[in-house]
Amino acid sequence: MAPSVSNQDLGDAVLDSIRNGAFPQSEQVASAQVTTEALPKLLDIVRKAREDARDEIRTASRDAASDVDGWITQARKLQGDIKRSQEAAHDIVQQAEKGKEHTAKVQDAMVKVSLLYSEIGYNETLVHVVERIRDISALLDSAQDAAVHGTVMQALDKLEAGEATLKQLDAFENTRVVGVLTNRVNQLRAAIAEDMTDSWNALLVIDSSARRISFKASIERDAPVTIETVVEALTRLNLLDGYTATLSRNFDNIITCPRLAPGSDRTVSSFSIAGDDIWIDGPIKDLSVKAAIDDICSIADFVSTRLPPSINVPMSAKLVPVIVGRLISHWLLPNIPLSIDGVPQFRETHTLVSGLVDLFDELEWTGHDSLRHWLDDCPNIWLARQKEAAIVRLHRLCPRRVRQKETVERVETQMVSKGDAMLDQHDGQDEDWGEAWDDDEKEPSVDQKAHAQATSSEIEEEDMSAWDDEDEQRDVTEPKEGVQSKQETEEEDVDAWGWGDEADAEPTPSNTTEVQPETSKTTAPRQSTREKEVTLRESYTVTAIPDTIIEIILQVISDVEQLYEPDSSDAAVAPASAGLYAIPSLVLAMYRATAASHYGKDVAGNMLIYNDCSRLSDQLQSLLQEQAGKDHTSPLPQHLRPSTQLHLTDDIRAIERFGKRAYGREMDSQRTIIKDLLSGAQGFKSCTASPFDMECDNAIAMTIDRIEEVKRTWQSVLSPSALLQSLGSLVSTALTKLIDDVEEMTDIAEDESKKLHSYCVSLASLSSLFQTKNAAGEVQDMSGIYTPNWFRFQYLSEILDASLADIRYFWTDGELKLEMEAEEVVELILALFAESEYRRKAIAEIRRTSMV
Repeated sequence: MAPSVSNQDLGDAVLDSIRNGAFPQSEQVASAQVTTEALPKLLDIVRKAREDARDEIRTASRDAASDVDGWITQARKLQGDIKRSQEAAHDIVQQAEKGKEHTAKVQDAMVKVSLLYSEIGYNETLVHVVERIRDISALLDSAQDAAVHGTVMQALDKLEAGEATLKQLDAFENTRVVGVLTNRVNQLRAAIAEDMTDSWNALLVIDSSARRISFKASIERDAPVTIETVVEALTRLNLLDGYTATLSRNFDNIITCPRLAPGSDRTVSSFSIAGDDIWIDGPIKDLSVKAAIDDICSIADFVSTRLPPSINVPMSAKLVPVIVGRLISHWLLPNIPLSIDGVPQFRETHTLVSGLVDLFDELEWTGHDSLRHWLDDCPNIWLARQKEAAIVRLHRLCPRRVRQKETVERVETQMVSKGDAMLDQHDGQDEDWGEAWDDDEKEPSVDQKAHAQATSSEIEEEDMSAWDDEDEQRDVTEPKEGVQSKQETEEEDVDAWGWGDEADAEPTPSNTTEVQPETSKTTAPRQSTREKEVTLRESYTVTAIPDTIIEIILQVISDVEQLYEPDSSDAAVAPASAGLYAIPSLVLAMYRATAASHYGKDVAGNMLIYNDCSRLSDQLQSLLQEQAGKDHTSPLPQHLRPSTQLHLTDDIRAIERFGKRAYGREMDSQRTIIKDLLSGAQGFKSCTASPFDMECDNAIAMTIDRIEEVKRTWQSVLSPSALLQSLGSLVSTALTKLIDDVEEMTDIAEDESKKLHSYCVSLASLSSLFQTKNAAGEVQDMSGIYTPNWFRFQYLSEILDASLADIRYFWTDGELKLEMEAEEVVELILALFAESEYRRKAIAEIRRTSMV
């Protein structure tokens, strides 16, 4: 129930809300109910407040009455002032209207006076224009008479004077009389130009059909006409540039092009000069650069002696660039020697070109800047040609050399420890070192399996881990600068050739039996009583491409030495000798960029790339070492010695990475194929149900066939250790796929278990791929060494065909815990066996012992 509030309080709250818009502060007042009985009281309170407000207003009005009277008096005065201002403004407007009438009369008078002055000025201007028209007409008459009488220069003088006067009549250019004069000037100019054109054609005769050009000094017409007069007239007529360009083009097409540009039959034409004539003869027999430059000099002499400078100099600006361009492209560049034997002859060519430049300078001819640049840049041009020739040579030889295969041997010395499988293969009779396996049919011991796991700790699924040890071994034999450069960030070989980013897949030696391809360890730490030095020899197949690249590099070194000899040291190309050392890097980059196209036709192309890169890396390192020894007694200065200039350390690493990526791509491809084949079994979840059982059988059979086929393909290419490593990676991929599929099965029936066990037995037959012989001729199974998950797979096979007691024994007394996690075994037990007390005890025992 709402609290009781007095009517007076309610009235005060309503009145406060009306006056100030305030809300009641008291919760009781705000929540009180207003009854009908309280309304009269509320109205009385409001009415009383209104009466009080009226009284206050009346009191305030009586106090301000005197001020209001003053305001009214001032307002009346202001109205009177406004009325007087309006009357004054009206008077001002009337006076302004009277002023406008007077102004209009004055302006009309001024316009009439201005019109009279304009008429007078027009009449005076008209008199001057008529006088000028008369003068122009007289000048044109005189120019026409001079042209008729053969005085062309006088005619041009008067014609130009008439044109200058005519331009002063620009205000009357639209009048009839000015139009007539303009037409007459144009006709007279055209007549003079036509006459000079005829004279030009008569003096400079171009006979394209006979391939002959004649330059005459003068001709006899109505009056003798000389070439100088014609040139001056054409210059003043603004026609000389066009005629000179046409003459240059015709001269080039008829004379210089047949002489300097070989045709489709690779022949050029000779020319003859007699008097004022020059013409093309039959094919020329002398195709030397000297003959070409001598003929250019003859052409320059003919043009400069028979044409005035006003023609031959502008003509040279258009003709010389064409001549120089053909000389460089068709004669100088092709004759750059690709061998050092041609350097003396090239020195003579350089002298001849320098003489030609001097001749052009003497004649003040232009357009031969490119020839001067060729002289200045001759060493760089020669060097660029050498680089191009080396790359072209490699590109031309690679398709043939890639088909030439040979077997090479790699020798490597390594330190091995007791129990290493490598030692078993090479020193199986040493009783102190023991056998890796006690018996082919016996289970491997815990120590042996632990050693196998340690030596193959990195799963080769991606073949990426790889060659860190190999790089460290290589540092032992690399020069000092090579060791320093290995601390820098390695640049990918794709930077210069636009290759896309690839996964840097690398072949991974899975154990110590893998022979490192690139280096031989000739130094070793202090031998302990448990280590022994073993020398390994392995053969593998390479193409002839590495030898080809080495031949090119050796040729570069030989060229530098020959350029330093006394008879070649002053040659124009000698300054570029140090730049020849950039060719090996370019050749190696070219090889990396084009190798895929050369090896693509071979079924084992990627593996051949890997072998060739290994071979090439070894050869380059040996070459650097040999050169470092030779340079101690070399007569070459320090900046020309191969050991100083051949910076191949980064290129060697790039070649090695390139080979490893090729290996990785091939391994990825084969692993993908194997995974796809096993994926056809659809996880082996229906391996006993038709028709899925046939799919599972086919998947296992095709996987085995595929791996065996890969071995047959690679067996003749890879070294034995690399072959075993690669096959181990592929087998590991297949086993991993099968293990994962089986572990994902949550319920395995008895018949399915037997079927899966048979698949494991089939895949276990791949162990025959890893049968090797030790030094005693005994056959050893190296599956566990080269296949990291081999023992895990074997235990899975046993679990699929074992009882709970057997599995429990494998875990507690066997070595199952070394291959699988406790939960993996538990999940397999849950999938294979029904719920029972024995299963619960076995699972509990496995989980308990896994925590110990």
